[in-house]
Amino acid sequence: MFGLIPVNSFLKTTLFILIFSGCSNLMKQQDQIPFEPPAKLNYKKHFTRHQSTLDPIEGIWTEYVVGTLSEDGKVIKRKEIPKRAIWIIIKSKGEYRILNEYGEQNKFIASFKRTPKKNTYTFNVYYLESKDRVMAEATLVNGNRLEMAFDAPKGIFEENYKEFMGPNHSAGSDKQLTLHWQFNWLKSFPHD
Repeated sequence: MFGLIPVNSFLKTTLFILIFSGCSNLMKQQDQIPFEPPAKLNYKKHFTRHQSTLDPIEGIWTEYVVGTLSEDGKVIKRKEIPKRAIWIIIKSKGEYRILNEYGEQNKFIASFKRTPKKNTYTFNVYYLESKDRVMAEATLVNGNRLEMAFDAPKGIFEENYKEFMGPNHSAGSDKQLTLHWQFNWLKSFPHD
């Protein structure tokens, strides 16, 4: 009887280690599976079903941006931010609504409108919190890249300054700072 206690204890310990390491491996595998929000998956299905009738601007886009911070016209920092956001563009009542990857416009109301100039759109966004509005010209290049640029308005500048410069820098009221954004949105779905 006394000889069985260490064997039982050994078996329990071994079984625990096997189960724990198996669960750890399963969790690591799940972490490697990219998560796609349900809204993004649903829009992929929509774009697949309606691919023959989509306008070239409609689809799922990945945003890349270069921010240039200037003080009194002198560049003090440039920062590239790859894959900053995922956007869904879908036609709605004569314009192209811009949604985040969760299918929402929770911090902004944004859209593109076609202009008379070929492959050119007007980008229009209203930021709900700061009450800032931006309008900029956007160009569709080769059907799979949107290009646009604008200076960040005051409220958006203040919101993004710390992200851009880091927490140890202060914008300061005596400085004439501007933050110029250059955007490239690359179409990730549907592919031509």
